[in-house]
Amino acid sequence: MSNPLEPTDVGPAAGGDLTASSADRDHVITLLNTAHAEGRLTPVERDDRIAAARRAETFDDLVPLTRDLVSPTGPAARPLLNYDESNASEAADQIVAILAGATRKNSWRVRKNTSILAMLGGVELDLTQATFESHELTFNVFCLLGGVEIVVPPGTQVDTQLIAVLGGSDVGKLAPPDGSAPRLVIKGFAGLGGVEVRNPKDRKKRR
Repeated sequence: MSNPLEPTDVGPAAGGDLTASSADRDHVITLLNTAHAEGRLTPVERDDRIAAARRAETFDDLVPLTRDLVSPTGPAARPLLNYDESNASEAADQIVAILAGATRKNSWRVRKNTSILAMLGGVELDLTQATFESHELTFNVFCLLGGVEIVVPPGTQVDTQLIAVLGGSDVGKLAPPDGSAPRLVIKGFAGLGGVEVRNPKDRKKRR
């Protein structure tokens, strides 16, 4: 008898029979615990799936465990977000752009707290391939005659508490919040400048 949660469209492009690492299994377990905390899984369902995740040998073993918990266009399509709280730091990360630019993208580590200074310069942050030290993230921004662009994974909940003077914050049309993605709080000040938050651009739409 086939598993009702077994996907029918999993192939090499989605992981297929590639070997799953310990980190991959941990990512799935994090998502399952989040779903349980949000009431989308009962304790028994969570425990059964976590046990299956720990036994998983390939991505084909992992995908069915979360397929009904996430949107096909949400974080699971990446396929999984990276969390590592084992080495989390309480000290804020510092990103500074004065008369210059600062960029962080690809595989970088996002701390729980990040301070961003942009004066006559710009900051570009791409979180889509980052590793997060916490599910709750805070960006403290001071932006004067500058700009900050933040690309967040689909499903990220964004809470802007920015004070703007002749400036502002632009939160684009983001994908609906998903429990597996982080929550980002943006605080601080923007004068004659602004902060833009968006999801990754859909390459198919640009063609």
